Amino acid sequence: MNKLVFHVPTLRGGGAERVWVLMANEMARRGHHTTLLTWNGEGPNRTMLSPDVELVDFRIPVRGERFGKPATIGGLLRMVGYLARHRPDAVFSGPEFANLVTATALTLACSSARFFPSFHAAAAHFEPRAGSQLARMVAGLVVARATRAIAVSDGVAQDLERIAHVVSGKAVVINNPLPPALVEADQCLSSELATRPHAGPVIVTAGRLVEVKDHRTLLRAFAILRQTQQARLLLLGEGPLQPELAALAAQLGVAADVSMPGYVANPSACFDRADLFVLSSTSEGFGNVLIEAMAVGLPIVSTDCRHGPREILQDGKFGALVPVGDAAALAAAMRAMLRDPTPPAELQSRAADFAVDRIGDRYEALLAV
Repeated sequence: MNKLVFHVPTLRGGGAERVWVLMANEMARRGHHTTLLTWNGEGPNRTMLSPDVELVDFRIPVRGERFGKPATIGGLLRMVGYLARHRPDAVFSGPEFANLVTATALTLACSSARFFPSFHAAAAHFEPRAGSQLARMVAGLVVARATRAIAVSDGVAQDLERIAHVVSGKAVVINNPLPPALVEADQCLSSELATRPHAGPVIVTAGRLVEVKDHRTLLRAFAILRQTQQARLLLLGEGPLQPELAALAAQLGVAADVSMPGYVANPSACFDRADLFVLSSTSEGFGNVLIEAMAVGLPIVSTDCRHGPREILQDGKFGALVPVGDAAALAAAMRAMLRDPTPPAELQSRAADFAVDRIGDRYEALLAV
């Protein structure tokens, strides 16, 4: 039995947070002494945590989406003390901010623990822009302390090797796991949009309402589609762009057929009532929502963004791929997929490749490194 620590800053509604809860649960199920270490343990993902996993919650207040400099320094020092006292055999961390904090804490604690940082969106973090050189340097520092660097897709692994100078073999590709099926009601199922009969097919997407998800292009594509057929659009998620997106829907004349119910803890319950899933992102290290949609047999249209969608959909075999930011192409693909959807059994078979127990085998194999 190994003594494992998974560190993620919060348990809010992000994909990386859910991955760590699922993997902590799986490692505990396999008999390892497993701790989930958070700086703020509040959030919807907390409800998914197994009672077999020890939760350590520093209860540091979150300001917006950040902790602030004094709180960050305090959190780092508390992590140093925790790691020095408890001396785990292996530590997993993610996403990128948590990787740097964990690498620093392990070094200051003089810990000999094996370290497995996970990278979920390398491509987005290393594009030419202000601060990109600092991002490269930070990734290099993290990888230098790592036993292995976990990349959630082949593309992310290639980015690490190309940009963060990860030596061949030190980056290991382990895809994110498919969450177990949940049977529960949520606000999605009671929304007017999801329950109105005879108003056309329901198109759904899920993700933070932020720039990288490019909901603007999706709304424009939906408006083009609505020119020739009835349809409804459900945007699951919350974020700072919600007022702007609502205004754009009104400007495009489709507000009556667009619903934004906020964060939904169990999106698969909504997917099961929908006719099409659409991902419009400009960048996705993996794309957890794609496998969640596939698991219920929901047809998919996605932008061909780096890197996860093309890998998950196997070059378009399991869903349509369109250029990033092209509303007309996205609308055409949506129309075609609604007319001739991918068979549900094929989608569910592909989703099974990402089952928690299969991904758990890959994580457990790291412990022998």
